[in-house]
Amino acid sequence: MIGVVIAGGGKGTRIGDTPKAFLKISRKQLLYYSIEKFYKKSDEIVVVLPSGYAEQWRKKLKVSYEKIEVISGGEHRQDSVKAGLSVLKKSEIIIVHDVARPFFSDELLNRVIKGAERYGAAVPYIEPRDTIKERDGQFIKKTLNRDNIIYIQTPQAFKAEIIREAYYKAYKENFYATDDAALVENLGAKVYLVEGERENIKITYPLDIEIAKEIIKNGKRRCNIP
Repeated sequence: MIGVVIAGGGKGTRIGDTPKAFLKISRKQLLYYSIEKFYKKSDEIVVVLPSGYAEQWRKKLKVSYEKIEVISGGEHRQDSVKAGLSVLKKSEIIIVHDVARPFFSDELLNRVIKGAERYGAAVPYIEPRDTIKERDGQFIKKTLNRDNIIYIQTPQAFKAEIIREAYYKAYKENFYATDDAALVENLGAKVYLVEGERENIKITYPLDIEIAKEIIKNGKRRCNIP
């Protein structure tokens, strides 16, 4: 069985006052893109939203998506995902996805699921196009070897026992990270890499919304307006 945590608790302060989950792209709010992708391919789904929005959206989503649970998130993304994990009861594979990435493909989703089934944990990556440097304040400290650097995306998939143990250890050690794979790394387990997608952008800045509109306009992803 497959369970999904859609992390949508971010406030989106770089874009404006609207929480990211509710930003509209091509007349559809961001959270619908992920819900539609996962709904028929999973057994359990929990959507984590900013505090104060959960009750309203639980009622709204239940009309069309009966098996979805909606809960309030925590102070940090990691706290929100932890809350989401507590809702999933039966899943053997757990997928964690950021609501800010609306354009992942079915093929990418299948790759991370298969990777998790075989290796226990799998995440998508893309290679950097730019020169990568480490800085010291406002000065360059050194240039890094780009061949050994990758960018990590979501959705990320894990065997349930691995991600739950990783979260248990992280909170026991007061260890926080920017993605779930880092918690598995902290556990000492290996994380398998699968090929990601350039179109799987993360909506972070106003320019990203315009890029997202172009992706839709050019037909690179099918978008069914509910």
